[in-house]
Amino acid sequence: MLAKFQGFSLVELLIALLLGSVLLAMVIGLYVTGISTGSRSLKYSRLRSDLQSIMSIMETDIRRAGFGGSEFMVASGGSKTVDSVSNAEQDCIVYYYNHNSSASITDSNKMGIRLVPAENEIQFGTGVDPLADNCYSSGTWTALSDKQFIKITVLEFSESSVSNAAATLRSVSIDLTGELVSDSSFTHSISTTVQVRNLEFN
Repeated sequence: MLAKFQGFSLVELLIALLLGSVLLAMVIGLYVTGISTGSRSLKYSRLRSDLQSIMSIMETDIRRAGFGGSEFMVASGGSKTVDSVSNAEQDCIVYYYNHNSSASITDSNKMGIRLVPAENEIQFGTGVDPLADNCYSSGTWTALSDKQFIKITVLEFSESSVSNAAATLRSVSIDLTGELVSDSSFTHSISTTVQVRNLEFN
């Protein structure tokens, strides 16, 4: 005698379909959440690494300020290794050094770094006036930061010095903050202090 095989009822099929749909929705939700979290983590990681790279460039350059002798000093009367300004209107540092074994100072030895809020970027300049107050009206400037990706919100310089009868040793504190252009809730800040290697002889 042949056994009878019964199929699933309509109710059983509907329940199975419902459970399968719920399970699929959960898996898709987890996948989308994972992709979104991974993308945000990558963006934040790039924000941190870009700001750290900019800070490293500034540290390396400022540390060399004044190398080359009295011609490569800045500020009024060529009295300092660096000259900086940080206020509501301007954030800039000016420094000169002989990076190319030049026989005499040229525009390529006259450097500066500034924040341009209207462009949301940090810029590096050459041919800059020795007074930091004039760095927004002198020099040739190029971007150090990618304004399509990062909005620079803070760049501040603060000088300090230690002196004796013979010489002055200058340091510069730098505060840098940036945020993602695509999501301002992602911000990162870095602070450091750079000691200029070259002395200011009194």
